[in-house]
Amino acid sequence: MTCGEKITAIRKENNLTQEQFAELMGVSRQSVSKWELGVTFPDTEKLIKISKMFSCSIDYLLKEEIENKDTNQLQESDHAKKNYFLGVIYTYLSFAPLFGFFVGIYSIYHQKQTINNRKMTALTILGMIISLTFTVLMVLGIVFEL
Repeated sequence: MTCGEKITAIRKENNLTQEQFAELMGVSRQSVSKWELGVTFPDTEKLIKISKMFSCSIDYLLKEEIENKDTNQLQESDHAKKNYFLGVIYTYLSFAPLFGFFVGIYSIYHQKQTINNRKMTALTILGMIISLTFTVLMVLGIVFEL
């Protein structure tokens, strides 16, 4: 769907005439007609206004390949990236002595709840084992003054 087709669909979904839609946007009816026919595009300010008024993303309006006007789709993608990034951070923190063991426990919990990545979980467990090994070596070194 083109930008013009999406604007037409939004207008019709909300039972608005071109004239009513134009009044809401602060433009002429002819401008709305040109947008819908694909002769011209709304300026950035108008795109933002359409996006806010009709709860759709600007990406939806501009990108022909996006057919779903649901704004939650983008938020879910960002949330998944954030969870993956946190999983990576927790995994690498699990390699630090003693501290890493406790971070590793939380890392595994986080990964099971959000991203469920087996490779990252295995790497976290390896980090926890290395962390405990270093911790034991440090304690032995302190005790036996090695």
